[in-house]
Amino acid sequence: MTLAGCATSPHDRAWVSRELQSVAAPLGPESSETASLPPGIAEAGHLDESAAVAIALWNSAALQADLAQLGVSRADLAEAGALPNPTFSLLMPVGPRTIELSLLMPLFFLWQRPARVAAAKLQVEQVARGLVQNGLDLARDVRVAHAEWVLAEGRREAREQLSLLWGRTAELVDARFAAGDASQVEAAAIRAEALTAVDNASRARTDAMLAWQRLRLLMGVAQSPLLENASPRVGPWETRPPRPLEQLLPLALAARPDVRAAELGLEGAGQRVGWEKERIVNLLARLDAKPTTTASGNTSLWVPGAQLELPLFNRNQAGVDRAEAELSRASARYLLLRQQVANEVITARAQLLQASQSLQAFQTHILPALTAASEGALKAFEAGELPYLQVLEALRRLTDARLRALDLEADFRRALAQLDRGLGRQGAAHE
Repeated sequence: MTLAGCATSPHDRAWVSRELQSVAAPLGPESSETASLPPGIAEAGHLDESAAVAIALWNSAALQADLAQLGVSRADLAEAGALPNPTFSLLMPVGPRTIELSLLMPLFFLWQRPARVAAAKLQVEQVARGLVQNGLDLARDVRVAHAEWVLAEGRREAREQLSLLWGRTAELVDARFAAGDASQVEAAAIRAEALTAVDNASRARTDAMLAWQRLRLLMGVAQSPLLENASPRVGPWETRPPRPLEQLLPLALAARPDVRAAELGLEGAGQRVGWEKERIVNLLARLDAKPTTTASGNTSLWVPGAQLELPLFNRNQAGVDRAEAELSRASARYLLLRQQVANEVITARAQLLQASQSLQAFQTHILPALTAASEGALKAFEAGELPYLQVLEALRRLTDARLRALDLEADFRRALAQLDRGLGRQGAAHE
């Protein structure tokens, strides 16, 4: 019983929650059928991405389902540490035979038990670190979904403003057409643009609603009244440049939970090769009890001995080959994962830099220039100094620029979320 009780591991649900709290937010209660808000998060009118991540890790049903795998691994650890039951056999006295009792204890299993327990502990830690990575993936998905929600709400607001502008413009053109200052073709074109703007605004409202529902699903509150009327809130922009790749790549390889999990899988596969090679023979301790006479004439009922399986036909070659194949697969997966981590960091950093540069150019130069040009063209049209076709072109360019700026803001947030996930923690991308 003492030996069996040693097969434990500190990598349980509480450990996973602490690890996630250090990089994002803690896990929620283990069994909860209703969604709730984590401590420190109040149901307010605005929702930023950090609060959305905390709510998702607290309520996500998908993450709770993944956590069940940890229980399976811990059960495997308990099984690896459990002592085997001895085998008891009884032969009844029939005819000239006397009663015989036998007790078999698998000594080879006891000898291999420490290696089995060590491998099972590695498996538990591997699963636990993989669950931490799943939590980071969920945090990334929530941040991306929040960015999509912010983008959809921004597009909705821009489309509604443009719809109002086109409506007022159509009324103005109709008045000019009634006074004979505008042609019928010009008036019809403006009415068509106004109707198109109304339809675009309606589609933008639907897109915003769908983006919000996708985020609610990731947060685990899709069927809850929590946060039904929340609006997006965006934190301050990160103006610092990201770290150089020479710093980011070693940081990612050292901090990523899935990289450490792959290392543990490789180590465990190597250990399994070792013990499969040792499973060539099976040694059992034997203790027989039957009436017998010793050299001194005394009766002895206990006859110790051993039972050995001779490896004549089966030397466990299949088990060794399987373990070596698993080792090769684990080694290839580890190498592939390191390459994927490097690619993810390089790609996300490049996307972040490009989005930051383009967004800065739009906000500093392009949008102010197009806004001034559009306002000037509209005033000139109202004064009768400019045909409306030029006003229409100016409004189209301004509309495209505003929507492009919203796309760049979303690209920046998505790239930052991807880079943080690639590094294995939030806030490590910048100096």
